Parts: sequence; C-alpha cells; structure tokens
Amino acid sequence: MTSVWKRLQRVGKKASKFQFVASFQELRIECTDKWQPDKLRVMWIRRSRRHSTKLHSWQPGIKNPYRGLVIWQVPESLHITVTLFKEPTAEEFEDKDWTFVIENETKGHRKVLASADVNMKKYASATTAQYDITLKLKPLSVKVVEATLILNLACIFLKEGKATDEDMQSLAPLHNNLI
Repeated sequence: MTSVWKRLQRVGKKASKFQFVASFQELRIECTDKWQPDKLRVMWIRRSRRHSTKLHSWQPGIKNPYRGLVIWQVPESLHITVTLFKEPTAEEFEDKDWTFVIENETKGHRKVLASADVNMKKYASATTAQYDITLKLKPLSVKVVEATLILNLACIFLKEGKATDEDMQSLAPLHNNLI
C-alpha cells in the first residue's frame, strides 16, 4: 500500500536516474582500550537495499595499537542506482539519504561500529562528476571512539523522465512485495 501512496505523491514530478560509484581508499578507526576489531566491511544501505565490500583486516597503528587502518591497495567499488525526484519548477532534487555503515565480523558474528548518512542530491550532476569525500562517521558502539572513511564518489547521469514512467520507478519495493 505504501508503494501506491509513494507513486501518487510523485505525480507531476520530474525524475532523474543516476549511477553512483563509491571507490574506497582508507578507513580509520580508533577504539577504546582492551578491544580491537577483527575483520571490517563497508556497507552502503537504504532501507532493504544493501551493498557491501569484502571483509578486510584491520591494521593496528604502531604508536597507538587502538587506532588502526584498513587501506584498499586494490580499489574496491560499490555501485548503486538512485532515482531523484523534483518538482517541475524546483531547482534542486528532493533529499534522498543512503548510509555508509562500518561492520565488524568476528567468528561469524556481525556488529555495526559506525555510520554516516550521505544525501545523494548533493552529488547528483547532469555531467559525469567525481568527488573526493572524507566522512566522519558516528560511532554506534561504545567500543569505537572515532571513525573516518575516505572515498571517491563518482556520479553518472543515466536518464531523465516523468516520475510516473515505468522505467524511472524503483524496482526494490516491487521486488520486496514478491518475496
């Protein structure tokens, strides 16, 4: 029922579809004393849609063993397709947040450590664009003091149309109803 309501709200609006590619460079995490993460992954999520990197080992620092890094020697990327909407007379798109989440996995148990919301309208561009971003993540575990994610975000414009066009609508809500 909510997907019908969403479609009604979008009548008369313009829609633009973009592909975003996040290429990860470095993840810095400082932990409290007596704890260190094991294997870390970055997830990019919105509602039920989630994209995640492979697990990476955390490397403790020499000066401070509770402050460490994950560095991507070989770039790893996550791709998402986002449809942004706007009123026909509006200059900018409506807000649409996607969240970067850092997750630790130890012996098959997963724990969310930190996250940051990114409003995709800030990075949407009609021409192909790239942005170097340093995200200060919000700690979601008492074991994390601070976390920073350094990445490159590329935006590729795919197409534009009416919000009610079949090819402009997200397939995720429909897919969830079929499960």
